[in-house]
Amino acid sequence: MNISCDVILDLIPLVKDGVASDDSTIIVNEHIKSCESCKTEFEIFESTNIEQPVIKDEKIISAIKRSIFITQLTILAAGAIIGVALSNSMGMFYNFIIMPLIGGIGFTVLKRKWYLTPLSIFILTYLWQTIMGIVAGGFNWIALYSGLYYSIIYTMLVCLGVIIAMLLKFAFKKEGCK
Repeated sequence: MNISCDVILDLIPLVKDGVASDDSTIIVNEHIKSCESCKTEFEIFESTNIEQPVIKDEKIISAIKRSIFITQLTILAAGAIIGVALSNSMGMFYNFIIMPLIGGIGFTVLKRKWYLTPLSIFILTYLWQTIMGIVAGGFNWIALYSGLYYSIIYTMLVCLGVIIAMLLKFAFKKEGCK
């Protein structure tokens, strides 16, 4: 196959960088056996040390992961606050959607520390309900216990979301290639 020197000169940098396909590498090596000008260019390119900036993939990937993690935590916190704020409103039905989502996101974001999500929701809901009870009716011992009702329900809904996320992870985990 007769390929022009211009094509070979275009392929030489790719071959030298190791990013050319096997076929391109074979074509260049075959061509420089019979063409002195391309062989000279091939050798010149080899001796030329072009300084390229070193890209640190690990730092870039780490920054992206950190950004995604912060975004997920923000969504988790916002969802928890919205869900707890809806607990005394007509929008309480939405908590049956929000709380399991918070559990699933918490399982995904926090991985091995997933248990912090239901615990946080329990504490946040209990404090919210207790404070709202005290503000509405004054301090009494019943106000301290009334927050437990919603706290237990929301914690169970969050745990349901965690269980669903665990099952989905199990169902979609990749098996080793055979």
